[in-house]
Amino acid sequence: MSIDITWGRGDGAASVSTVAELDDALDTISHAHAEQLPCCVTLIAPSGGEFPVMLDICVGHAERSFVYQVAVDGSSAWGYQPDLEPGPTFTFDYAGTPTDAWPERTRVTNATARQAARQFLTNDGQRPQALAWEIVE
Repeated sequence: MSIDITWGRGDGAASVSTVAELDDALDTISHAHAEQLPCCVTLIAPSGGEFPVMLDICVGHAERSFVYQVAVDGSSAWGYQPDLEPGPTFTFDYAGTPTDAWPERTRVTNATARQAARQFLTNDGQRPQALAWEIVE
């Protein structure tokens, strides 16, 4: 499967179909934002449905990330690591807009966010099993 990746306000877009391509794209984005705000990156899987199937992760923060997913049925959920305390408050770039990350949403390490992104790619946009999920009501 191939997924599209977008970040910033028109700053960038890529299409990837392998884990290596995904890792390279996320590394490039992370390095580009090393001296800027961390960045929300959106991975979009082909869905053929009414709702885009997507996964948001944060790249570029020294310690933490967040993971948010929208499924083919339009349901959404925040991913978290049950054994990880809420993270620090920090500001990230969300489509060109500085946005605060809530500590309860940053209960994800960078490595686990990457693992979730890889699972999203390799499992046809399904909700990654690398995390527990809080469904948004």
